Amino acid sequence: MVKKTSRKKHLIAGDSLGTVVSNILLNGDCGLLDNYPEIEMYLNGSSEQKLPHLKIGDDTVYLVGYADIGKFKKVLGGQFGAIFIDEINIADMSFVRELFLPRFEYMLCTLNPDNPNKEIYTEIINRARPIEKYKDQVPKHMWEELNKSPQSKGWHYWYLTFDDNPSMTEDMRDKLLTSLLPETREYKTKILGIRTKGVGLIFSLPQKNIISKEQAKKYQYKQFTCGVDTSYSRESKDTFAFSFIGITTCGKKITLAEKEYNNKDLPVPLTPSDIPPLLFDFITEQQKEWGVMRSAFIDSADQATLLECQKHQRVHGYNWYYFGAYKQTRVIDRINLENGWIATECSLIVDECKGTIREMNQYSWKPNKDEPEDANDHLINANQYGWLPYKNMIGFKK
Repeated sequence: MVKKTSRKKHLIAGDSLGTVVSNILLNGDCGLLDNYPEIEMYLNGSSEQKLPHLKIGDDTVYLVGYADIGKFKKVLGGQFGAIFIDEINIADMSFVRELFLPRFEYMLCTLNPDNPNKEIYTEIINRARPIEKYKDQVPKHMWEELNKSPQSKGWHYWYLTFDDNPSMTEDMRDKLLTSLLPETREYKTKILGIRTKGVGLIFSLPQKNIISKEQAKKYQYKQFTCGVDTSYSRESKDTFAFSFIGITTCGKKITLAEKEYNNKDLPVPLTPSDIPPLLFDFITEQQKEWGVMRSAFIDSADQATLLECQKHQRVHGYNWYYFGAYKQTRVIDRINLENGWIATECSLIVDECKGTIREMNQYSWKPNKDEPEDANDHLINANQYGWLPYKNMIGFKK
């Protein structure tokens, strides 16, 4: 495809440069350089190009690892002929979104089954469809996933099994099949090809805990509250998160509404003085919808935003007050409380709160550590700041 496209610059991306070399370029009999000896490799760059690359005649193929944001940004913004992304399901979404702008003539991506709630599926993978000749090879469970997103013309999906792998011998296949237990996630993803959530997920949110707004309005509420988490970074997908919560007379915590902003996506970044009017509009709208709220809780680590909001309240004199979030309850205790409420259906989420649902289905433990990852948690944090002062009002009473 490098030779068939009209442009002279191309791209191969993997988790790291080492992964690109071992998985794609030099992989026994199946590596790119093993089959095309005319390709020249310059892992340390050359006098013409300092970035790692391949030379195929007068074509240049850049080699990047998407795990290193600083390095992959050096190649973004260019116009490419052919692009190959290895294991796109674990790639940084800002990297993927940038490449999926009209910057290429041909793209090939590989991936393994992963958490079906990941953005890569809804935004990219599920928009592809198998060509007519091979559509019967796609199992029913995968069709159900693909049909969750509208089809994009010219986007093709290939469902590959061990039978499609020319490098796997019968002996290798037998060893793999017997090395994994059927009840493990690895067996479900690697052997059966089923998209499934990882065992490292912190919350398990059943569908029964997601309700409609109409169902939420059938409850009687004794407390409304709002939590706010902030992030002013323009380099990450971290968000400003507003979460509006109602606590019912029967002890249920219901996430009723949410709002997110991301400085990375805004042409003019938000500053602490921009938050008060946005938060005022959000709370005012929710009070009209649900009922009166007297207190909102802002991340106490962000004193600038808290002070700006308190100043805004003093100047305009509305019916609620802003406080710093109460963080005396440890994170692990907050997680245990939430999981207990989920299990007893005392934690419910209105289905319009798609960001909160997404985070609940993605929030994970750090590998080999008993602490949560610092990601997919801004609406979760905002939600916690809202309910922490009222936690004794939630759950069944003995």
